[in-house]
Amino acid sequence: MSKQKIQDLTRDSEAKRTDHWWQSKRGPAFIDPFIHFDEKSIEIVKPLINRGQIVVDLGCGWGYYAFKLADLVGPYGKVYCVDLSEKCTQKIISRIQKRKFDHIEVHNSTAADINFIPDSLVDLVFANGLLCSMAIERDLAVSEIKRVLKATGYAYLSLGAVPPMGYVDEEEWHGILQGFNLVEGGNFKEKWALVSLS
Repeated sequence: MSKQKIQDLTRDSEAKRTDHWWQSKRGPAFIDPFIHFDEKSIEIVKPLINRGQIVVDLGCGWGYYAFKLADLVGPYGKVYCVDLSEKCTQKIISRIQKRKFDHIEVHNSTAADINFIPDSLVDLVFANGLLCSMAIERDLAVSEIKRVLKATGYAYLSLGAVPPMGYVDEEEWHGILQGFNLVEGGNFKEKWALVSLS
């Protein structure tokens, strides 16, 4: 079996396993702003983002944060939007065309395979509610986050849900964080952490 065939099967398997999570948490695109109302994640990362930087929105959903991140990095920066849901990525592409946001690049992919992003390129990885929604290959997603981050970069990791709704329990969460330098947050009850490589 070819490598591409194996990747396609893995992606299909992940999509099927996470289907219940997407349906229960995503909702239709038009309610997205209401779901994120009063969420503080963008305020946590805002001071770390400068014009011209490169940011990745992993598990970007309908793109609520992608456009906010694009505003922060400006037209000379870049935002990679990555999501497993083709409906979500197609919706973002449509919005990009309407708003002329040429510095947003969209990829329909699992976070466990973001090989289209070069090593040590990214200033900030924004993975808001990503890991808790991945039924498989969370370790690969964490490895990919580390691979693409610059030595001076940061990653914002958060859990939108914990078991039984999400996949990451307290032990796994602390294991993930041990692979990084903890900058802020990290409490399992708070469900978020700002981390760096060094």
